[in-house]
Amino acid sequence: MHYFFGSIKDSENLVRLEGEEAHHCAVVLRLKAGEKIGVLDVSGKIYLAELISVHKKECLGKITSIKEYPPPKTKLHLVISPPKNNERLEWLIEKSVELQVWSLQFALSDRCIRKGLNLERLTKIRNTAAKQSGNPYLPLLFEYKSLNQFIEALPTSSFHSNSNLHLVLHCYEYNKINFDLTLLQQIKNLYSNVYAYIGPEGDWTIKEIEIIKQKLTPVLDVHLGDIRLRIETAAINVAALIKCVNT
Repeated sequence: MHYFFGSIKDSENLVRLEGEEAHHCAVVLRLKAGEKIGVLDVSGKIYLAELISVHKKECLGKITSIKEYPPPKTKLHLVISPPKNNERLEWLIEKSVELQVWSLQFALSDRCIRKGLNLERLTKIRNTAAKQSGNPYLPLLFEYKSLNQFIEALPTSSFHSNSNLHLVLHCYEYNKINFDLTLLQQIKNLYSNVYAYIGPEGDWTIKEIEIIKQKLTPVLDVHLGDIRLRIETAAINVAALIKCVNT
């Protein structure tokens, strides 16, 4: 089944595709009246519909059923200093959508080579990934000029919250704990939100790590094993582990 973004007309029991979505349905995929589609409302519902009219400017479908998906019990927020390679960054966006990451917070850290992001392009990649995977929740995308700016943007209530856990991943010789089954069980039982901080190719600076620890609690230093991972590999590793908590 093909998935689209469209408007929902509950009172008329209809879904409507317009603009690029209608063009993709009618011209690219060449779907016909009578075929089934799914429309994502990005808040946990997928409307299954049967097409009743197909045109490159507008497609209409009759709603046949609605599937509701509860949000993940533990929401993962990836706080990442983005990689310099665009292909790796775009791959990260795609896989994060598939693994139901709740938000991607990009902070341009002291050692980050990038000077900025094309959020418009990343948003399109995110939306395409959602339609391909049938994920009815779109991860939020944000860009910050520094790690400190990201922290300042957090709600004050989340600075010292018993329901939020902050995990700092780095390569320094701190007393780090393993991201293992014990930690996953703790997350499953105690936390609604997990923030995972993943630094740039040169790692977070000591100063940036101290900023996290000074302003937020609880904070844990964690590592994913002895093999050094790329930014996007570490991010997907964490996302897959949290996905297990929510399964």
